[in-house]
Amino acid sequence: MQVKKRRKNKKVKFIRRRLILAFLIIVLILLYKEYKEYNSKIVQANKTIAANKTKTVNNIKSETPSNEEKENHKEDRPKVKRNNVSSEGLKYTYDAKKIKNILDNKEKNDGKKIAFLTFDDGPSVTVTPKILSVLKNYNVKATFCLIGKEINTNEGSKKIVKEIFKEGHALANHTYSHNLKNLYPENKINVEYFMEEVEETNAAIKNIVGQDFNTRVLRMPGGYMSREYYKDPNLEEFNTKLEEKEMYSIDWNAYDFDSEGSKKNASELVSEVIKSVGTKEKIVLLMHDTYGKEETAKALPQIIEYLKGQGYEFRTMS
Repeated sequence: MQVKKRRKNKKVKFIRRRLILAFLIIVLILLYKEYKEYNSKIVQANKTIAANKTKTVNNIKSETPSNEEKENHKEDRPKVKRNNVSSEGLKYTYDAKKIKNILDNKEKNDGKKIAFLTFDDGPSVTVTPKILSVLKNYNVKATFCLIGKEINTNEGSKKIVKEIFKEGHALANHTYSHNLKNLYPENKINVEYFMEEVEETNAAIKNIVGQDFNTRVLRMPGGYMSREYYKDPNLEEFNTKLEEKEMYSIDWNAYDFDSEGSKKNASELVSEVIKSVGTKEKIVLLMHDTYGKEETAKALPQIIEYLKGQGYEFRTMS
């Protein structure tokens, strides 16, 4: 009996082991199948992600212009509008960049004699109206380099700016304060402060002639040439700022010397103009219309007549 019972127990244990083993094998098979299916999905997902990345990169490449394409479409870029003259004055304008190149001797002579009359440091309620009257009589347009502080002095000054613009003359920026100590502390351009003054003056002009106003013409107090003469270390940074705003710092190559040396009468101012103009083909003539420059207003008719007699036509800077 004992032997039979032992045999039976062994048989039961054997069957049980076989069943457990079979169960484990089935579980392993199921797990393996599930793993393969999961792994297949992962592989497929990775392929899809890789394909999408390739597609995105290709799209970026196709949408990003090459250097050649950039150059070809350079002219398509939006340009800064030159709204520093009224519709009346558009036909008298001349490109500011070309004028800058002329002064920098980067433009060849083309046989056309052109004079750009420029008046700095205004407006004034005493001299500027006299200047405007002479220009109107001769049907000549000029460029007025305005100081923001002088614009905001009183309502009379603002009215004059409106008249300058209405009559077809060009408006240029001559900073807000014209204070050399603030603009060039330690004889170096305070670039950030300088550009703030430029914006302040632009805002003052916009409030008078309209929000569409924009000028590319900057006349630096003391002239850009003074910054070059003193080897201003901040000039490169300043040039970058001007380039960003598509502005040009335009000096002069002729002068009536109404703010240099001893005070001169009208006849002496005319003589200075004749000497400084010489035989130049294109001239940017510096004069002033601020307070105390009555002799400049008196000399202006003779200056215009002389230049006309020499074959110059008159244009504005825009």
